[in-house]
Amino acid sequence: MTGDFDDDLTRRLSGLSADLDGVSLAGPSAARARAARRTRHQVTGGVLAGVAAVAAGVAIISPPDLTTTPDPAPPASLSTPATTDPTTTTAVALSAALLTPGDLAPVDAPWTESRDRTDVVCDPAPVLASLSSTVDRAAVTYAASDGNAVRQDLVRFGAATSADELWTEMRSCLPAQGEGDAPVVTDEYRLSGVGDEGWLIRYYTDPAAEDSDAVTAALVRYQDVVSLTVRTQPRADTVGAELDTDLPVTAARRMCETVFGESCVTEPALEDVTGAEPIDDPTDAPAGGPTGDPAEPTEPTEPADEPATELLGLADDPFLTDDDVAAVGAAAGFFRSPQSTETAAHQAPCLQDLTAAGATTVSSLGYIHDLDASLAEWVLLMPDADTAFRLVSAHTVLPDVCGEVGDDREQTVGEAVAVDVDGADDAVAWTVESVPTAENGGSSTSFSGIGIARVGNIAVVVSFAAMDDPSGGDWPGVVTPLLATALERAVG
Repeated sequence: MTGDFDDDLTRRLSGLSADLDGVSLAGPSAARARAARRTRHQVTGGVLAGVAAVAAGVAIISPPDLTTTPDPAPPASLSTPATTDPTTTTAVALSAALLTPGDLAPVDAPWTESRDRTDVVCDPAPVLASLSSTVDRAAVTYAASDGNAVRQDLVRFGAATSADELWTEMRSCLPAQGEGDAPVVTDEYRLSGVGDEGWLIRYYTDPAAEDSDAVTAALVRYQDVVSLTVRTQPRADTVGAELDTDLPVTAARRMCETVFGESCVTEPALEDVTGAEPIDDPTDAPAGGPTGDPAEPTEPTEPADEPATELLGLADDPFLTDDDVAAVGAAAGFFRSPQSTETAAHQAPCLQDLTAAGATTVSSLGYIHDLDASLAEWVLLMPDADTAFRLVSAHTVLPDVCGEVGDDREQTVGEAVAVDVDGADDAVAWTVESVPTAENGGSSTSFSGIGIARVGNIAVVVSFAAMDDPSGGDWPGVVTPLLATALERAVG
């Protein structure tokens, strides 16, 4: 049996030998290398095991937001667009292109940088803040103790696309120019010659409130960067003041020179949003009336050498005559009385300080009546039509109370009404009535009717005061022809 087993084992080994022919085994050096690898694997395995154990402990005690699970990718519409523009890969930080205090026009108090952003009604800045497809942002705020404030936001998109839809969204909070109660838009233009495209708008947050603000916002885009400037200033500071175009122009110039190393400001001009010809001098830009439609187009004429808006001059005697004021409604017999000018001027409630309206000349004249009525007229020569328009538009929305009203009287301020005055570009009229309270039965009522009209750069104001309303409830109907005559007399 043993011999048979040995024979069988010999045959099996011989078969295996044939299978192993040509196969060589590694020598001693290979064996040592394998041993070294085993040692390294054992050490690495031990370290990883320790890390795993620590990580497991952290996973147990850490809150969910400290896990290493990656956040899901944002939607394609919110992700930052890729760009191959070499200017964006080596771009200057936008913070270096922000306005500095030295760039700002001086005001009554020094400009200081503020950490608190000034909020305004219909603020356009949140529209920029809501955009996620941007590659850089920067912002700064400056404030002065006199109530002025300036903000600038710079945003880079990484791709040069039109900002027209962006401006439309910013603009959507505001009513059309001359419409609505508050806020009220008084100026709106396209800003050409600055960047690739630009827009500018000015509005009053609440014209009826003495402490309200005027806001001037402008958006300028050059290539893939936009600059948004917002200036707020006390409403009283804008009466007779020029439209501030220097701020957006200065901001755009600094942005382009710092970020792109080139100028993007050529010849700044304001273009009417309706498509009218650009106004080459933005600071002297005449504006349309607070109400009414643009003038109908006329037949084309040969270009004239004179400017489109010619400044008017005052007549030698610019005031209404005795015949002109012989009858004001039911009140008859007025005549000129220079001695009563100052007294009559105080009887014009809700009329702003005309000496602060930016006029080149302010003249006034009083008229008296045989009984208890008085009349006053002001004639103002403005430096430009825009300043005259702002005087009228400043009175389109009136406060609830004008002047000081004692506890023993009740005042009713009528709504300012736009009136169609022959020869005038814009005109508005209103009334103010004051009645005694029940505890003041011995006093009488008082009535005041005021009207303002302007043509070009000349404005006239007429104010009537008496115990009774001479118009029978239709002061606009009475003052409209009087304003027409006043303009005719005033223009030289």
